[in-house]
Amino acid sequence: MLNENLILSLLFGLASFLYYRIHKWWLSGRDENPIFFKFGTKVNVIQNWIIIFFLAITSLGFLIKSII
Repeated sequence: MLNENLILSLLFGLASFLYYRIHKWWLSGRDENPIFFKFGTKVNVIQNWIIIFFLAITSLGFLIKSII
């Protein structure tokens, strides 16, 4: 039962995980470098978490759609 919705679910899940890992790597580089503007990076942190959240929700949506 390998349909396109299941494949899309796996791809969005993988994208969410990889974006999360890149976000954590960026945060560690940000903390080590004092030149980053703090307000701008806080806005980027919120933006990154919104992207991660919607990628995960999309992955769950396609997973449910592939089961039904």
